[in-house]
Amino acid sequence: MVSPVHIVSIALATAFLMGIAGKRHQSLLVYVLMLAVAAMTMVSGSWLWAIFSGAQQPLEVFTAGFKPPFAINLRMSLDEAFLTTLINFFGLATVLYLWDVFKKSGNHLLSIFVIYLLGLNVMVMTRDLFNLFVFLEIASIATAGLMIMTQNSRSIAAGFKFMIASSVISGILLIGIIFAYAYTGTLNIDFMTTLPAIKGGAVAAFFILTALLLESKPFPANGWALDMYHSAHHSVGAALSALSAPAVLFVIYKVMPIIPESWTMVISLFGLISFAASNFLAMRQDNVRRMLGYSSVAQGGLMLATVGMANYLGEQFYFIAIGFLLTNYFAKAGLFWLGGIVNSDDQEKWTFLRKKPILFFLFGLFIAAMAGLPPFPSFFAKWEFIMQIAQGSGWGWITLILLGSIFEIVFLFKWFGRVFRSDISENEESSAPWYKQVPVMIFGAGLLAASYFFVNYLNFDAIFVMLPLLFIAAFFVLDFLPAVVKNLLLIASLAVFGYTVYPEISDNLMQMLFMGVFLLGGIMTLIPGFVQKGSRAGFYPFAAMTVFGLIMLVNPADNLTFFMGWELMALGSYILILRGKNAEKPAFRYMIFSAGGAYLMMAAFGMLYAIAGPAFFATLAGSLSGAGVIFILLALAFMLKAAAIGLHIWLPGAYSEAEDDATPLVSGVLINSGVLGLFWLITTFGPQQLFGVDIFYLMGWIGAITAIGGNMLAIYEEDMKRLIAYSSVGAMGYIIFALSMNTKVGLLIALYYMALHFIYKTMLFISAAGVMYRTKKRNMYEMGGLIKNMPLSFIVVLIGIITLAGMPPLAGFAGKWMFYNAVAMKGWYIQGTMVFFSGIVAFLYLYKLIASVFLGQLKDNLRKVKEAPLVYLIPQFIFVMAIMLLSVQPRLLLEPLATIIPAQVPGEMLQWDGNLASTSFGYWNAFSVMSVVVVMFATLLGWLMYHSRKAQKVKQFNIVFAAERPFRPETTHVSYNMFAGYKKALGFLMTPLATRFWTSLSSGIEAIADKVRTWYTGNGQTYALHLLIYAFVLYLTISGGKLL
Repeated sequence: MVSPVHIVSIALATAFLMGIAGKRHQSLLVYVLMLAVAAMTMVSGSWLWAIFSGAQQPLEVFTAGFKPPFAINLRMSLDEAFLTTLINFFGLATVLYLWDVFKKSGNHLLSIFVIYLLGLNVMVMTRDLFNLFVFLEIASIATAGLMIMTQNSRSIAAGFKFMIASSVISGILLIGIIFAYAYTGTLNIDFMTTLPAIKGGAVAAFFILTALLLESKPFPANGWALDMYHSAHHSVGAALSALSAPAVLFVIYKVMPIIPESWTMVISLFGLISFAASNFLAMRQDNVRRMLGYSSVAQGGLMLATVGMANYLGEQFYFIAIGFLLTNYFAKAGLFWLGGIVNSDDQEKWTFLRKKPILFFLFGLFIAAMAGLPPFPSFFAKWEFIMQIAQGSGWGWITLILLGSIFEIVFLFKWFGRVFRSDISENEESSAPWYKQVPVMIFGAGLLAASYFFVNYLNFDAIFVMLPLLFIAAFFVLDFLPAVVKNLLLIASLAVFGYTVYPEISDNLMQMLFMGVFLLGGIMTLIPGFVQKGSRAGFYPFAAMTVFGLIMLVNPADNLTFFMGWELMALGSYILILRGKNAEKPAFRYMIFSAGGAYLMMAAFGMLYAIAGPAFFATLAGSLSGAGVIFILLALAFMLKAAAIGLHIWLPGAYSEAEDDATPLVSGVLINSGVLGLFWLITTFGPQQLFGVDIFYLMGWIGAITAIGGNMLAIYEEDMKRLIAYSSVGAMGYIIFALSMNTKVGLLIALYYMALHFIYKTMLFISAAGVMYRTKKRNMYEMGGLIKNMPLSFIVVLIGIITLAGMPPLAGFAGKWMFYNAVAMKGWYIQGTMVFFSGIVAFLYLYKLIASVFLGQLKDNLRKVKEAPLVYLIPQFIFVMAIMLLSVQPRLLLEPLATIIPAQVPGEMLQWDGNLASTSFGYWNAFSVMSVVVVMFATLLGWLMYHSRKAQKVKQFNIVFAAERPFRPETTHVSYNMFAGYKKALGFLMTPLATRFWTSLSSGIEAIADKVRTWYTGNGQTYALHLLIYAFVLYLTISGGKLL
């Protein structure tokens, strides 16, 4: 094995050679630099592989022929080998990325760069405290030299501020080293472990710790660092984030043995404050490099918190630390490098990446990884971090992590949405030569490889996790194929997966029910996609992610699997929504609410982990009494997805602005994930109270208000998709109300309504998509009279609204009849009255839907409209047949559903005698009702046809022959603002209280962030003062508020 000391010797020799070489050899020197950095990478990489494989033991390298404390020693263990490999490999990629810059610049820049790498390598390997100080200074000087790679007044000023800050930090560190040497008589870190026990040793430890914490650029003593990120060349920003910060954090980890144990939690606290606060401020930042600077500080704070808890985390420390480190290393470097390709800090100029599909894909990949979404390492690291903290009841710590995470989601996805949806701008300064693209692609591949190893390490279920992930990955690879081929492949993949998993879940009706909804719903909503032309790039990978994410919810082995499926579903559906023409803001709102629900769920799972370990929450029945807080957190998370009132404001925009054939998937299928979670929650936890309040009773009111509120909002809508979307809010209100009753009939209603809502809502949205596909319109008042041109679509919508309204003889009436019984049994008469009143309101908007679109006079510009394409009609009539079957024989569904409900749930169940269903309050026979209606309808139809057999058909404008002037169809079709009169009586119910609340909250948060940002004045002297203030606050925190 080549000695690790040759990393140092190669770097020194290369720097010396660069220094004496002339400008004539500039082109040759770049090749020499690449060879030298490649050699350094091979040395560290060979040690990493040898130690990891067990072929080589860790090595101590002694200098000057003596052992410590009489000489300096370098250590090469697995930790050092890993970090030096990352440093040197990054250096190699940077040489390639800066190929044109290095060829044009003087030889001094090459020397500075290799000295920078040298400083970081020795910082990692050295065990000598003064040697650490020396090479920390060398790395700082080299960093200042790299700052002037971009030669403008801003970068020079930032470099000067950095030198001021570095001088203050170096002085503090040197004082600490002097005191430490005075107390211990050695400079070797391994021989200083007694420092905390020595009288006065805490002073030395404090100065050392303070200097190293300041070097990690913590909030709020980091204005100088933010100016560096803002002003430096993109590649320098990448190095500061991906290399300098982790190197300093490893140094802190190395000196932890000389830090008093009681200080470690303070280190973690300050780290989490940096994480949350920096992400908070980044939300108000539009400049890309400065935003990435805030993000880098935040990630450094998160890793610092991990280092501070190293002893507490035990064996899980490396898993968590490596997860955060690798994600920041690959993703942050990739984003900075992409910034160099775009060559603009204006977010809208980043639309240039959409001209380069691979680079745009990598941009999205890096954003998702930084946001901590699956299956990237940061997702699993953050999950494990929170689970471990929860075991120690660290709820405040978890709050800081989750707040910082939601802030991170805000600015990352605001940025991504703007790049995705803004018009592609022509930026003449943007360029993407191959030598800049290759490092980005390599780091993207590295991120995917790291994700694979993390997923593989956790040993997930092969069928329910690994196979879906494999299908999702396959559709990213096959995205170049025509849309028709990919549509067929995705349908086939879902069918094959269903066939594969059927034996695994065939004996569990609950899983069969929801697997059927998610799997069949995915297939049905994909069938209209056969009309799409071209490749439809980007749709099918995320459609697959959405459906397979839903499927992962059905049979999870543990809470982590459930949460991963939940996050995959959210990410996939976010992209499907974002693809809509005007969907940037609605998709962003959807993502924020989804993330908020997900983090509430993560907090609840952390609490559960402390009680019952990693077991899936739905398997813990009977052991969760008195878990009101956990119940509320999970209920809020699931009701966010189900769009309960107050949490619903994301839904109308998201559903209406998504692509027309994607809306049925997210509205009719995905929304039922919230129902799945709520059903498991209620049947597992049972009745819960918090502060003496019955949570089920509270949920009952929420359900009733949601039902009436959603339906009231729908009646004033003119947009067909928004109307149907608001009806989903009302339908979820029925289900939440039914679940909250916690009776056998109530839970039966919830499951029945869930299945029925899936059928009729998916059917209605597909029908609406077909109408909009033909008419190219969404506003209902612009349509009318389409019954003749689109009779099949009319029939589907008619059946759908009769079912939705709960009118006999169709299947919806079964739910309404059971509601009457359940309310009477429970005694919730006021809430029940509200629910039934919402049904009357529903009839109003349903009448508006069918009358505005299909009845009335046909518009001139719609006379040539044809029936919806066959691929739209096929799933609609499959759903129609399902409704008709349930209308005649509801027992086929209700009886199996009844067996899902746990025996301990109170109340009586429906009793069946053939087709007759009965309770103690009454009975109902669906078959008899349908038979009577069919006979009556056939009789009346026959009578009508007989008496009108000789009737003359009067065409639309026949009255002109009677010397009357016909009105235009637009003036005879009453549709626009049809129910304006009702606003006099019911308008107060339309007050957008929820929207006002969330808008005010958002505005308040933004105002606070803007105010806090004024802390950063841009003045170097002020930044130096910030460092001293931070040190003082750190001292007060460590000392418990005592000055002496």
